[in-house]
Amino acid sequence: IMMEESTEDTEVLQASPQLQFGAVEEHENEKQKEVEQFAHETIDSERDTEEESEEEIYVNAVQKEHLADEHENENKHGHLGSLPRPLDTTKEGLADEYVRLSLQFECALIQHKLALEYFEFRSFYFVFFPLTIIATLITIIGFLISGTTQYDADPLLTGDSKQILSLVLGLLGAFSILLNAVGKRANYQSQSDMHRSAVKALEKICLTVDNERDWFDRNHRNDVECSDHHYLGTKLGADLKTHQASFKAILDACCDSPVPYQVVQTFNLLEQTVSQQVFGPDGRGRSTDLEDPLKFYYQKLWKEYSTYRLWPLVMPRMKVAAKYREWKEERDGNVGNAV
Repeated sequence: IMMEESTEDTEVLQASPQLQFGAVEEHENEKQKEVEQFAHETIDSERDTEEESEEEIYVNAVQKEHLADEHENENKHGHLGSLPRPLDTTKEGLADEYVRLSLQFECALIQHKLALEYFEFRSFYFVFFPLTIIATLITIIGFLISGTTQYDADPLLTGDSKQILSLVLGLLGAFSILLNAVGKRANYQSQSDMHRSAVKALEKICLTVDNERDWFDRNHRNDVECSDHHYLGTKLGADLKTHQASFKAILDACCDSPVPYQVVQTFNLLEQTVSQQVFGPDGRGRSTDLEDPLKFYYQKLWKEYSTYRLWPLVMPRMKVAAKYREWKEERDGNVGNAV
């Protein structure tokens, strides 16, 4: 019996190193799995971080692009801008939005009226009128060259006179063809038609906005209470976004014939000068504070163009800052006399 027990003990002692080695190997495998799992989790977290950082970079880029578009819009079209922007549907926001749209549409209306005068003058005096005169002269000269007397059927012109008039007739025909080609290239008539259509559309939209604004002012003073959507859609009676879209459509229709650059820049410079005088160096604030002065200066600038002795043949060269000081003194005097 003792020999059997010793044999069993010997077998257990011999087997114990193998058991110990298996346990160690299993423990090492578990540690390896934990390390691999930790590594996978670290890689996944790094990927999530990279995706979040990429998303943040994209969002920041979109925001910067939006701000750049706003600055570009202001540089091209002034503080009021000419492109649609997000609508503030609060009562104060709607009141300010009506003033902003009213000023924006009135400024665009004056600019398109000036552009209509500019291109219509060129269409008539540079193309239509010369071609009409040339066609009349060609008809008269052609009759004189080929015409005969009533009684003896002798030609009206003979000799050198006929040769000279034939030469003049040929030159007039060539000049007519050249002038017609230049007119088609310049396309003054089509451009004037575009601005005429824009003027009609802007007059209509300005009248609509003024009527809606009067309705809104009356109800705003009465403090009509309702939800933003209901106030905008039912009580207000119109969607301001529709007016913005209509205005953008008007601008797109004139994309082939924009308002002359000098006219746009003059109005933008005037608007920036008034904004800085009213709001300070930043030039930003509520549009309601700009309504009275801007409307006054818009009319003054329009009159300055219209009364220029060479307009619309030549653009007037004016110093906006000097004109603004002159008009401001006049406006301050009028306000003081009214008070």
